Amino acid sequence: MHPKIVDRHELYVIGLGLTCEENELHTLMPELWREFSRRSHEIPAEPGSYPLDLSLGQRGTKHTQCIGLPVASLDHVPKGMKGHHIPSARYVFWKHEGPDIEIWKSFEKIQRFAQKQGITLDPLDFKIDETRDKTHHLYQRIL
Repeated sequence: MHPKIVDRHELYVIGLGLTCEENELHTLMPELWREFSRRSHEIPAEPGSYPLDLSLGQRGTKHTQCIGLPVASLDHVPKGMKGHHIPSARYVFWKHEGPDIEIWKSFEKIQRFAQKQGITLDPLDFKIDETRDKTHHLYQRIL
């Protein structure tokens, strides 16, 4: 399989978030996933939806992340969670089927593909990792 360009419709996501230094991601993200697992039942999720790990942005060495679920609206955001509107956009897509600790390699494939194709990726580094039955559907936004 090769990376490909896809369109994603707008979506609303409710979940738990954090902003941290890049070198803290490896310890703080597993904690955020555990908290999400405990609280995901509070989210009025769309039927049949999958968890989303959103890279909302990167400024310098600071990363902003959200782990959540797609919802129909942001009308009922549980206490301590945040709602996000993700506008429709084009993405480079790649399906990652290896170990979780190698997801970064798949994002490198996406970035190499974009560079070879002359595609400009979002400078904020907006990404979506949709987990479907131990397979990661990875999306990196295109400008």
